[in-house]
Amino acid sequence: MRAIPSIVDLDARFRIMDTFADYAQVICLPQPPIESLGPPALASELAKIGNDGMAELVAKHPERFPAFIAGLPMNDPEGLLEEAERAVKELGAVGVQVFSNVNGAPLTAPQTLPLFDLMAKLDLPLWLHPARGADRPDYTTEKKSHY
Repeated sequence: MRAIPSIVDLDARFRIMDTFADYAQVICLPQPPIESLGPPALASELAKIGNDGMAELVAKHPERFPAFIAGLPMNDPEGLLEEAERAVKELGAVGVQVFSNVNGAPLTAPQTLPLFDLMAKLDLPLWLHPARGADRPDYTTEKKSHY
């Protein structure tokens, strides 16, 4: 990721975007998943900071970033619901990003299932981002994941 400056460097991102006419991006927080950065309380605080930052970028550069997708502290069952609702209702997020596992646990574990109900109630999408290493093949014919 460090070899891709446009992930975090707005000037680099804008130079790339400027090569395409009428190009805009719906932005989100990059990897790693927020829940991998620390325990629930820390992950919740980092999600708030990250979502506030995404909302600020949308407000500052609406022609480039018309919307953002919220990041969530998936290791905090209560905090993830609070942050999803706050990000959508207060900050204007157009959905939430989740990764394909929660620190190795299934995305559909009982503690995360209420998020699916909340997003259905809000009528907004969950954006799924893959998150695992190459050591787990996608297909039985592979020794490691191509993706």
